[in-house]
Amino acid sequence: MTYKLRNERGDIRPMTFEEYFDRFNGNRGFSRELSNQILVQRSDYKLLKAKADKYEALVEEHKKIKTQNDRLLKELDDMKDDSRKFKELMEEKEKFLNSLLRVRADFENYRKRSERENSRYKEYVTETILKKLIEHYDDLARALKLIEMLDNMEGIKNGFEIIVKKFEKLLFEENVKPMNSEGEKFDPYKHEAILVEEGRDDLPENTILEEITKGYYIKDKILRPAKVKISKKSKLYK
Repeated sequence: MTYKLRNERGDIRPMTFEEYFDRFNGNRGFSRELSNQILVQRSDYKLLKAKADKYEALVEEHKKIKTQNDRLLKELDDMKDDSRKFKELMEEKEKFLNSLLRVRADFENYRKRSERENSRYKEYVTETILKKLIEHYDDLARALKLIEMLDNMEGIKNGFEIIVKKFEKLLFEENVKPMNSEGEKFDPYKHEAILVEEGRDDLPENTILEEITKGYYIKDKILRPAKVKISKKSKLYK
């Protein structure tokens, strides 16, 4: 259906929808002046009213959606803040974890160092005690040799033999072994030359002729070097 509008001169022209709608909203179907009277059918009026109601409903819905959108944006900002806080907490946790790992590594290094130092100290103390025991063993062994040269000393001799054997057993249990240096070439790392016999052209230079004081090993380490007498060739032979 086409709606027509009569102007002030009496001319009739087709009316646009905007003019129709403005007049409908302004006049609600009633005329302001007789010359500008608009006739609207009831069905068109209902259609326009339904559209207006729908528009108003859409406006209300838009307001609700905008309010909800604003709320979601605020929640998103809060989540960003929470995310930053979470990141800061994770970084702080990483720092504490690294500190804990460093402390644990330092403690482990300290424990190993302490064990090594305790082990070395124990070895030092053990070696010191064993050296003193060896000196007592040497004294007992020399005394036994003197007693063996005397007559009517069997009781004392037997007693000394028992003591000497107990010392030998004790040293054996502590992994102490005697050196057998006679006939070997002099080695400054395990021998100490306190006597020299010249004119021994029948032997290689620095051959050990006699152990003055026996040397000992503890495991594979030298506990006490042997004091020895070594050979030396004559000057003419050189």
